[in-house]
Amino acid sequence: MKNFTALSHASHAVNDIYWFVIPSVLPVILDEFHLGYSWAGGILTSFLLTIAVFSLLFGHFSDRFSRYSIISLGFILASIGFFLSGLSHTESTLIVTLLLAAVGVSTYHPSMYAAVDENAKIKKGKIYGFFEFWGVVGILGVFFLFGSLLQMVDWRGIFFLTAIPGVWLAFLFIRRPTPNQTNSRSSDLTQRTKTTPGFSLKILSLFFIGLSLRILSITAIVNFAPTYLVREFDLPVAIANYGTGFIFLGGMIFTLTFGILSDHYNHLIILLFLSGMIPPIIFFLAISHQLFMVYILLFLLGGFWLGFSPVQNIYVSTLTSSIGKGMGFGFLMGFMTLTNAFGPGLFGVLADFTNLRTAILWYTLPALSGWLLLLIMARLMKKPNMNS
Repeated sequence: MKNFTALSHASHAVNDIYWFVIPSVLPVILDEFHLGYSWAGGILTSFLLTIAVFSLLFGHFSDRFSRYSIISLGFILASIGFFLSGLSHTESTLIVTLLLAAVGVSTYHPSMYAAVDENAKIKKGKIYGFFEFWGVVGILGVFFLFGSLLQMVDWRGIFFLTAIPGVWLAFLFIRRPTPNQTNSRSSDLTQRTKTTPGFSLKILSLFFIGLSLRILSITAIVNFAPTYLVREFDLPVAIANYGTGFIFLGGMIFTLTFGILSDHYNHLIILLFLSGMIPPIIFFLAISHQLFMVYILLFLLGGFWLGFSPVQNIYVSTLTSSIGKGMGFGFLMGFMTLTNAFGPGLFGVLADFTNLRTAILWYTLPALSGWLLLLIMARLMKKPNMNS
């Protein structure tokens, strides 16, 4: 169990680096290739859309084949993709190689979330909290460490460095014994019999749509945060990456805090609180012209965004237990990432037609709509607490 915990934490840190290395170097890429915000959004959208589609596929596979083998394959593909991206000298080559990396990235979360859930016998909130914590550590490293490295190497060097740890992790996963997933399916059936009544299709739809609208707003802004700080506050790229790191510093603290709290308090109240704080934070982020205040808002945005994850994962495990854990988490990642895929693209187009601040202001609306859907879901449920 200790070996699994260490490997799951380290691999989550590396996989989450893959998600955010592109935004960390995006301002430099835009300048080198003379691209606008629409191109920036297009690059991010194509990357995320690929992850969304293949998350569903690999989630299905992870209930039938060795999850560790699937994760190992993913790290190999991601490493090759990012290495080749570093060799790219045209926009088209860059996009194609990043899409290869995205296929590799997509294998991780459906398989690993299912594996973590199967290994979490008690205090799932705390276990998910620590798992998410180490993912955020990886992301924080992107913006602080890579921010410093950008002063010594260009974006190509950053992609080369990103490719290295995946090779080692692929080797570690392929060496692990194949987990017994037959037992996990029977435990899914057991969990299903203990699930609180009221998980109708309407409840599931409200949950996933509300979740997706919330994520639509947040991730578009997070992906453009370095560019926002560079263009609106005239910060150097390295300093902008440090500033963006406040998002994930907040996430580190809140994931642990609310992961632990979710073992003791009503899950639904925690979800509604964390979702309800997002719209006002985005609104004030759009209108604030004080850099110090922007840093505080980015910290809070990251906290309320990522602090949601431990409770969200417990919900998904319970709501989708009848279809298999891998498929359930694959559906979660696919559905959310599909929404995410269009978020940066739409944001980029909107920013080109207006400006960055106005685009951020408009993105308050999906976050507010997502919270309202979760509120409606809470009123429709037969019981306020969805704990098993």
